[in-house]
Amino acid sequence: MDKIRILLVDDHRVMRQGVRMLLELQPDFEVVTEAGTGAEALEVIDRTTLDIVLLDLKLTDMSGTQVCRLATQRHPDLSVLILTAISDGPDVLECIDAGAKGYVLKDVDVEELGRTIRAIHRGESVLDPKVTRAVLDRARNPGAAASGRSALTDQERVIVGLIAEGLTNKEIGEKLYMSASAVKFHISDIMQKLDVKRRAQVVFKAAGDHLI
Repeated sequence: MDKIRILLVDDHRVMRQGVRMLLELQPDFEVVTEAGTGAEALEVIDRTTLDIVLLDLKLTDMSGTQVCRLATQRHPDLSVLILTAISDGPDVLECIDAGAKGYVLKDVDVEELGRTIRAIHRGESVLDPKVTRAVLDRARNPGAAASGRSALTDQERVIVGLIAEGLTNKEIGEKLYMSASAVKFHISDIMQKLDVKRRAQVVFKAAGDHLI
């Protein structure tokens, strides 16, 4: 079985060691190495074959967002998962714009973190439900009664709501009795209607348009 190759980036060594120990209990994960600064992380990314970068936002030399943007620009196939204590809406949006495929908080259960890593490795985008709620709390734009509202079907609005709850394509399919591929097709349509390029942006655009 090919293992998911992971780079841990955090400026706290104890945090890195703890996360590494927990991840390496999973037979399909391999923590290739660690980095304590953004510069070190980018150097490792440039010379190492990786699947996932598990990235904290607060580093000593540059922000995690900067690292994410540079890493994904240089290596478009690389998946970056933000693992942080910060749940503020602007930080989440900035990370998504920088190319992050997922955003979870450090109080996440280790089993949930494992599921998130696997989902991102499959090409999905995942947001911690707590993060989603924090962003929705900031979405207060009464004048944006959205052209997107009338464009979305009732089923598509339900799917957007389930994305907001943090469900994966497979989990949405199980709730709506459709295949994961059918869910992916619907989400592609939703993204086109809302004029966004990433699955994770659907929630924020839909919230601003008062669809959820």
